[in-house]
Amino acid sequence: MAQRSGNETEYRFHGSAAVEPAYRPEPEIRPEPKRRPQHRPQPRPRKKPASRQKMVVAPFALVGIGLSLIMLVLVLFGYAQVYESSSHLGDMEDRVATLREENSKLRNQYDSSIDLESIEERAGELGMRQPTARQIITLSVPAEDVAVVNARASTNPLRAAWDAVTETARELLEYLRQ
Repeated sequence: MAQRSGNETEYRFHGSAAVEPAYRPEPEIRPEPKRRPQHRPQPRPRKKPASRQKMVVAPFALVGIGLSLIMLVLVLFGYAQVYESSSHLGDMEDRVATLREENSKLRNQYDSSIDLESIEERAGELGMRQPTARQIITLSVPAEDVAVVNARASTNPLRAAWDAVTETARELLEYLRQ
């Protein structure tokens, strides 16, 4: 390092540039950055209260709502009919079980009351006798014994729908009268 002597002027440097001793750099004046004008939010204009407009319902929507209500009523009465039918079916099943039991008792009573010896004796008194070989007739019945049931068939689907609606309405009225 270099030593300083008393007469030496002091040199200053600014970065890598040497500066004269008498020169003192003025403080660097930086221009003020331009300020952007602040955008103040503009007050929103107040809207005038809108007058209420009349609500208009499309006729197609009314028809759809009406049809859906009718279908809802039909479904509810269908469920009521199913419930009533199932309770009626339970009563009928109980009645059938009772009748089968009674039938079994009566059949046993009938079978025990038959006395073949007394029947043959009575037939002899009336002049009846055993059939001869000439009197026996053999019938041949085909293996297929078919019963044909013709259901009431409607070819027109609109007619079938109308019949279903009228039958449901008739049953509804009958149900309500009870």
